[in-house]
Amino acid sequence: MKTKRIEVKEGNVSVPIYEFSDGRFCVDTLLGETRRRITRTSLAAAKIEARRLIAQIASGRAHEKRMTLAEVEDYRLAKDKLAPFGVSLLGAIEEWVAGRGKIPRIIPKTAAEVVEEFLTSKRVEGVSFFHLEDRKYRMNKFAAAFPGHIDQISTHEIEVWLNGLGIGGRTRNNYRNAVLQLFRYARGKRYLPRNEPTAVEDVASANTGEGAIEIYTPQELRLLLSHAPVKLLPFLAIGAFAGLRSQEIMRLDWSEIRFEQHFIEVAAAKAKTASRRLAPLLPALAAWLLPLRQKTGHVVGYTRNDMLCEARQRHCKSGIKVRGEVFEFRWKPNALRHSYASYRLADIKDAARVALEMGNSPAMLFRNYRELVTEKQAAEWFAVLPEIKRSAKPTPKEIARQAA
Repeated sequence: MKTKRIEVKEGNVSVPIYEFSDGRFCVDTLLGETRRRITRTSLAAAKIEARRLIAQIASGRAHEKRMTLAEVEDYRLAKDKLAPFGVSLLGAIEEWVAGRGKIPRIIPKTAAEVVEEFLTSKRVEGVSFFHLEDRKYRMNKFAAAFPGHIDQISTHEIEVWLNGLGIGGRTRNNYRNAVLQLFRYARGKRYLPRNEPTAVEDVASANTGEGAIEIYTPQELRLLLSHAPVKLLPFLAIGAFAGLRSQEIMRLDWSEIRFEQHFIEVAAAKAKTASRRLAPLLPALAAWLLPLRQKTGHVVGYTRNDMLCEARQRHCKSGIKVRGEVFEFRWKPNALRHSYASYRLADIKDAARVALEMGNSPAMLFRNYRELVTEKQAAEWFAVLPEIKRSAKPTPKEIARQAA
């Protein structure tokens, strides 16, 4: 029902009259804390009631508490903000109060509470062990840095935290993606405002542009493998002689290395491309893995990528000794996979086959992994074998074999 507003004013007091389309007139105002609504059939009668209420309001104001300067200023600013819309302050307040119960409220949760709930949901979903471990590590680290409510964390604070981790661009993006997943989960659970971007979405991704593709020489590989700790050795050997991706190696189980059939099965659930493939178990790789062989269990002794990276850094910086001196080995990003592609292609000269072994297309193989090497260098690479430890005194059998 449409209404028309008429103001009856005396001095600095005014009372509104609303004219309804059916011919009735309603005086509607507050008298103290009591709402007064009086309906009359004519405008003249309604004005009489309005003036009577104005007189009551004016007489009662002598006993009311005077407004402070701050309250007067708030009232003035509110009136100015409402002026373009033609809405009274009282009308705006009434509309806001009426809709208050319909506004979806945010459920207060700390970042740590949301992390715990998120990880529980992922366990129920049955995500992979390694994915869950990765999310657990990164998100718990985030929650430790932000002990307050998740809806109070700003974009700037997240950027400062990421920049302070002292990590490379790719790893920084991995952290950002994990936290973004957490915030989107929180938004879906009404721990953050619905239909609004989260604070993480305004955090720019880091530039992961990598430099020139690098590979290792056979001499460098021998140095790297010969001094590697047992927990790290399978990771390095499989990368060098089978070209599997880092995450694929970490997810690998001993039961998937088929020594008798001479291949490694990369299950679809563990492959980046989500498709099953078979990588060759070459003699050099089998020689390095056989002494470590187990029936089942994780091939690599680390369950989280950050733990693996720390172990690798320790090995390269202080774990390699040459003639009694510590040798700092320079780690080259993704160089084991680059090296395998380059040496394998030079060895068998079949790009399609190498691409299939690595889970790539031939075009990607040439674009991202291949470095020109010679057949001789390839032969040297795949001839890097474990050194046979000899006893101080040769056995009779060894003496006889040497004599022959």
